[in-house]
Amino acid sequence: MAHNRSSFLTILIVIALLGLVFVVDARRKAVQDQLQRLTVRLEQLQSGNAEQNKEAARRIVEKVRRHIAIPADIEPTVATVVDVEKLRERNAFYAKAENGDHLIVTPDRAILYDPDKDVILDVVPVQLKPLAGEAAAGAAAAPVAAGGTRE
Repeated sequence: MAHNRSSFLTILIVIALLGLVFVVDARRKAVQDQLQRLTVRLEQLQSGNAEQNKEAARRIVEKVRRHIAIPADIEPTVATVVDVEKLRERNAFYAKAENGDHLIVTPDRAILYDPDKDVILDVVPVQLKPLAGEAAAGAAAAPVAAGGTRE
């Protein structure tokens, strides 16, 4: 009787362990697939050549110039919002932003632009502050959005 009970418990433990192995392996495969997709996406983003990036930035700035005056003699910095939640945690300026929106930074202001709706979401003045350690070397100043967060 005790032998049957211990055999039954052994079989039950082996079945449970096999089930656990299958569940863990399925989770591992799912995470591996997600990592592969993210790696491919990162490579796509990094492989875009500088000329394509400049052209895309130029097109975005031209769309924004339909709504607000940006001097033709300056070349603004253009960035795409990719993690809006993290940006919102650091700066209220991004409260109206969504992933895929664009940040256009000129020497005197930061412009948040929604390309899907073709509207400017917000504009704030920027202050130019030298990067730490570069002021003495006479390096170019880095824009800091209102609220003190460098973006």
